[in-house]
Amino acid sequence: MKLARRQLRLTFPATGESVLAELLDDEAPAACALLWGMLPVETKAIHGMYSGAEIFALVDQPPPAPAENLVQLPLPGEILYFYDPGSGATGARKPAGEIVVVYGRGVTLRAHEGVPTHCTLCARIPGDWKYDWPKFAQECRKARWEGPQPLRIERVENKK
Repeated sequence: MKLARRQLRLTFPATGESVLAELLDDEAPAACALLWGMLPVETKAIHGMYSGAEIFALVDQPPPAPAENLVQLPLPGEILYFYDPGSGATGARKPAGEIVVVYGRGVTLRAHEGVPTHCTLCARIPGDWKYDWPKFAQECRKARWEGPQPLRIERVENKK
């Protein structure tokens, strides 16, 4: 029997393009609780400079991420939480947090100056990025060519 998972909705308000993602509470319980607690988030989705086909939403006053379910080579549709305490030589000297959405293949997570990094895998968009949610992936890609795009990430509350 398939596990019933809590869901997130990711929406580009400018076009209405939207997908549902499932929280991986069984794989990253603390990170999922952290992410769930910071929703809703509405901000600009920025395209990653170093990692490849991924966008991210900066988190205001980001909490540290628990070290669980860490990945460096995420798959399309995976949603991650990244936290940097701001101690690197090229960083902003303050904590940074990001909700990362991987929308295509070939992503290798990298931080400042292309240094390999890991993120906490905490949610996944079901299906195939090419066939099940290609329009959402195209909206993500716009952030690469047209600049940051408004993105809303919110809870999907189960109605019983």
